[in-house]
Amino acid sequence: MKVMKSSHFLRFGLFFLALFAATSLGAEERRYTIYTSGLNSSVYVNMLYFANLVNQYAADFTLITLPSDGGPANMISVNEGKASFGTSTAESVKAAYDGSGGFQGKPQSRIRHVASFGFSLMFIYVRPDSAIQSISDLKGKKVIYGGGTGSELIGKQILDLYGITNAVMAQRGDTEKARIALDKKEIDAIFTVARLPVPAYTDLINRNAVKLLPVEPAQMKALRGLSPLYVEVDIKDYYPSYANSAKAIGLPGPLVTRDDAPSQVVYAMLKIVYSHMADLQKMNDGFRNDSPSTGLRGLAIPIHPGAEKYFKEVGALK
Repeated sequence: MKVMKSSHFLRFGLFFLALFAATSLGAEERRYTIYTSGLNSSVYVNMLYFANLVNQYAADFTLITLPSDGGPANMISVNEGKASFGTSTAESVKAAYDGSGGFQGKPQSRIRHVASFGFSLMFIYVRPDSAIQSISDLKGKKVIYGGGTGSELIGKQILDLYGITNAVMAQRGDTEKARIALDKKEIDAIFTVARLPVPAYTDLINRNAVKLLPVEPAQMKALRGLSPLYVEVDIKDYYPSYANSAKAIGLPGPLVTRDDAPSQVVYAMLKIVYSHMADLQKMNDGFRNDSPSTGLRGLAIPIHPGAEKYFKEVGALK
């Protein structure tokens, strides 16, 4: 049985359990925060389970999972020492470290790779009754980039490759509000990056309530040329009930820390998580297929020494 079903009761129960643990610590125990994303996001819930598992076995430290403004903000928080750990997509992590994209001229040079957990997908969809059949058909249409800056970044890259960026009326917005607007036919399509599992999309797909627009082969090849961190996936592999194959961009989700984070804590955290990964996967679908061999997926910045020690020990890194 999968425990994770987007239950608000369960979500807040885990949140208050983490807070109780944090306020019950002895003076000798150390607290480390994980910045994730919004309170309603899958990544926040995933990392609640992650921290809860680690806290069961950690001898002298505790992890505290907190909601945040999302990936780009997390990179800044970690770099500045305001957060111990932070999640994002591999592309955003690389841009932060390099000082490119939204971080132009502001490199977050102190962030370090810990491990990649989970997987995000770029969902591009319209109403099931829409005449739009492909991304090319979005010319002259209204589009919302849902969620964080990653959706807008990748969405613009995709529209650029189709040559229709200037012909699409696009803006950022809240994903849930965008879905309501889509139902009311106030907009034509939504582009959004979401960390799996996404119960909302499971429900929409099971009800045949959306039509997913695939990224076509030429544009997929060009996208992967822009960034080798992009992974070609078939949404049908994650949502078998969807009628057709629909190729999409997948993004690994690195957890990062600062270069001066204690190596023994990073090492111990990884050893606990991977030693008990089967238990974590039973509790939460967001860690499906995760293992030490996938922990270096999306590696685009220097690896933290504690993580390097662990991955060398298990043979995942030479």
